[in-house]
Amino acid sequence: MKREWLIRLRKSKQFTQEKVALDAYIDRAFYSQIETGKRNPSFNIALNIAKVLNFDPMKFFQDNLNIDQRTPSYRHIPEYFRSMNRGDILYLFNNFDNYLEHVVTFLITGVHQDSYCIIIEQKRNYIQIQQRLENFLTKSEIEDHIYFIDQEVILQNEPKDIVGIFHKLQDMFKEENPVRIWMFEEQYTENDWIAELGSYLDLEEDHTLKVTHRNILFLRAYDSSLISAGLHIKKMHCYSYLMTDSEIVDSPFYRSCNKSFIFPSLFIQVK
Repeated sequence: MKREWLIRLRKSKQFTQEKVALDAYIDRAFYSQIETGKRNPSFNIALNIAKVLNFDPMKFFQDNLNIDQRTPSYRHIPEYFRSMNRGDILYLFNNFDNYLEHVVTFLITGVHQDSYCIIIEQKRNYIQIQQRLENFLTKSEIEDHIYFIDQEVILQNEPKDIVGIFHKLQDMFKEENPVRIWMFEEQYTENDWIAELGSYLDLEEDHTLKVTHRNILFLRAYDSSLISAGLHIKKMHCYSYLMTDSEIVDSPFYRSCNKSFIFPSLFIQVK
């Protein structure tokens, strides 16, 4: 099927097919076939085209995977946040205003579910988030349910100290309440603090400890412009849901051996 939306978008920017193809590192004839629907781009190429024309690369997912609002894999973001209290989400955002809107929705719907909400964020961003929250939640709702952890504190501490931070929070939490974690990452690194934390927990495993059976909804957010196509796909293997500024879908690349979602291991208690 001809991709009329792609043709309109290219023409609105007054780009030729040659211009888009050159900037996306592909042959013009191949790009032409993508527009006419005769060929489907690989995910790497879809990302490159999306960056050239500045649109959501998930648009190609909708074409290639037949994702639309009638299919089970499609989820409106507020609807998902209201209905779910367990899972792990990779969020690649293009627009910071949309990012702020979604983090506020994530926290508000969590408070309404009586969830404990942990937000790991830069202080300057959290100030904006808090200002928006105050328009929807009371002061006591914010104080009783939302816990801010400065990203700089996380990055500057050793894994043992990070575990201590989470255990202090756990001491304040009722075991039956679900937990939500929203984490902003400014950049992607192979051996980041999550990887180091996971290694530490593996090495420090103590059979006198047990994992509590909590419902945890975990979201990790990146600026999509800072993530290469290769890293984008690699990350998609680790999360069961993918989120953009406009939707959440089941990840077609997810592998159940995901080891990046280690937060349940932080919520442990002595027998």
